[in-house]
Amino acid sequence: MAVIISIGLVLLSLCLVAWLLGWHRPSLSHLPHKKGLPIIGNFHQINLRRPELTFTHWGKELGSVFSVKILNNTFVVLNSFDAIREALITKGSDFAGRPHVNSYRLEFATMGFRDISLLNPGVCWKLLRKISLSQIKMFDTGMKRIEELSSSMNKDMVNMFRSLEGRSFNPKVSIYNTVMNVLTMLLMNRKFEKTDKEFKLITEMERLLMSSIAPSGEGVELDILPWLRYFGNSTFKKLKLQAQHRDELWSMIKPRILEDIRSDDKGSDGLMHVLFRLYHSQQEGTITNTYLLEEVDLIMTFVDVIIAGTGTTFNSFCGFLNILSQHEDIQEKLQEEVDRVIGSNRTVSLNDRANMPYTQATVLELLRSISVAALGLPHATLKKTSISGIPIPAGVQILMNLWGLHHDEGFWGDPHSFRPERFLDEAGDVVSASHENRRHLMPFGAGTRVCIGERLAMGRLFMMIATMAQVFIVEQGHLKSSWDPRTYQSGIVLHPLDYEIQLKSRNDHLYTE
Repeated sequence: MAVIISIGLVLLSLCLVAWLLGWHRPSLSHLPHKKGLPIIGNFHQINLRRPELTFTHWGKELGSVFSVKILNNTFVVLNSFDAIREALITKGSDFAGRPHVNSYRLEFATMGFRDISLLNPGVCWKLLRKISLSQIKMFDTGMKRIEELSSSMNKDMVNMFRSLEGRSFNPKVSIYNTVMNVLTMLLMNRKFEKTDKEFKLITEMERLLMSSIAPSGEGVELDILPWLRYFGNSTFKKLKLQAQHRDELWSMIKPRILEDIRSDDKGSDGLMHVLFRLYHSQQEGTITNTYLLEEVDLIMTFVDVIIAGTGTTFNSFCGFLNILSQHEDIQEKLQEEVDRVIGSNRTVSLNDRANMPYTQATVLELLRSISVAALGLPHATLKKTSISGIPIPAGVQILMNLWGLHHDEGFWGDPHSFRPERFLDEAGDVVSASHENRRHLMPFGAGTRVCIGERLAMGRLFMMIATMAQVFIVEQGHLKSSWDPRTYQSGIVLHPLDYEIQLKSRNDHLYTE
């Protein structure tokens, strides 16, 4: 009994300290909010596994801008198109920061906020973002290399699927291999098999990160009370293991990149080769920049691109195959379009997009419906500003409820139905970027901090969806689960429940070994 009382007193003391520390935080009491409890605030009222569902529901009562308090951490939730657009675009520079206070999980996972996604705007962020964009920008103009990579990986995926000869199976490992290897080729001109140590490390690292650093939900207590890591906190155990995997992975890939550079290998033109050359030139004094790179910048750029680029596309396509297996009408329309435009004598090309509006609309509807980055990455105000006319102090954490935006019943009508036709006009063409439905779609964010891999992800999803329609009929397998993204599991991105599919082959002569 005495032990229980002692533990209770310690926990109470910790909560009181957290409450006292909150005294110096900017006041947001003028914003609409749910009445919570002393000290813990709204902690007990939020669905910690899917906080965006709670925020979407609260928005019907509190409006488009409201505050949420968890212990001493108060943040603002933007819950509508107008509010989110104002923050990301109209006042993008005001809201372009990342929260570095009460963000212990992110600080630990990113070695002190050193990756592109979490750096505040500055010379380091601009340099890393510029170099990364230059490596991906060929997707807009000289797309040949990206297309070749995607086609090669799709071929591997198709042959893995065919080898199962119609048996029921879970497609996740094959999809992950396909998506991840496009990124590793862009980064270091290497791909990995699922039996490789590197593949296993990347897979496990991604799993641990996705489940431990969601902007709200399980583990948030570690942000506010970081000393809980000394008391067996389960989230901190995941973070430590992820860091071990990261360091082991880096010790394996760094020598390979350096060897490519030393041998002047013709394939040494990946993003990591470019960054290492710049890093060594700076060290040798043969080139000067306004920011001097450190090795930690290279490590975290590698991790950032792998995790961000793989997790979103992987989970989106996993969700798509389950949707396809339960929407025969959509599958037939995709197959009709691919048969009519591409036929059976060649494989899919990115150039086909202009002539395949239904497939393009399916990609857009997939991104809207699933919204795997449900709350995006948290933003922070860099100066005193306002949103929807409401004053917002500097240094406030902002959550963009992209799930709420993409499932607004007042705008979409039937947001929980999967209808690619939302993004087609009366003539059957894809609606323009200025169309209201396109403007209300922000799966990659917008403005100053828009995701650098947006066009890469869009292109890869198009090629994967069109390829599946060309060579397979997708049916449900033995293990069935709902396709509805409201059933997805949480993390830094949402991920679908396990399921199985069965495939019937079409056009067997395509994508052969």
